[in-house]
Amino acid sequence: MEKKIKKMSNTSLIISIIFIIVGLFLFIKPDTTVSIISYVIGGALLGSGIFSAYKYFTAEGIGNVFNFDLIYGVLLSIGGIFLIVKPHALATLFPIILGIWIIINSVTKFQYALVLKKIKNEDWVYTTLISVLTLAWGIVLLFNPFKTFLIITQTIGVFIIVYAVLDIIDNFIIRKNIKDIITIFK
Repeated sequence: MEKKIKKMSNTSLIISIIFIIVGLFLFIKPDTTVSIISYVIGGALLGSGIFSAYKYFTAEGIGNVFNFDLIYGVLLSIGGIFLIVKPHALATLFPIILGIWIIINSVTKFQYALVLKKIKNEDWVYTTLISVLTLAWGIVLLFNPFKTFLIITQTIGVFIIVYAVLDIIDNFIIRKNIKDIITIFK
């Protein structure tokens, strides 16, 4: 159990550090960063689409009705080409995807806070506060349509940085109390 929690904590810490770097780039060079991210995702989708189509045509039983590789290939290729041709389209989807990610992670952190409270650990208050703050930011990202592309991107950059810093703090609180958390599951 301790290894599993530490592994999750390490993964969360790495993701938070990546978020800080991405957030800084989004804040400093928003237009360039979103274009680069869009090209990378578009290229990955296009590559996956081509590979899926290739799998369909090289597999035995090409007439298999339940083989969806060709459908996936076409859809992924169209999505990839769209992101490559219109890289700023990602700016509209990015806040929604990021908002959902932050909301899910905030709810997970709130679950940790409830465990800490159940074992009467004082740090549950900080973890709860952090999870509520990050939940609010996730909801703002999800539902608040910002007016311009650069403001959206820079604001997302700031939100990502703040979220990542709060997540790192929460990560250390959880690591500090790992033994107490494990005792609740025994």
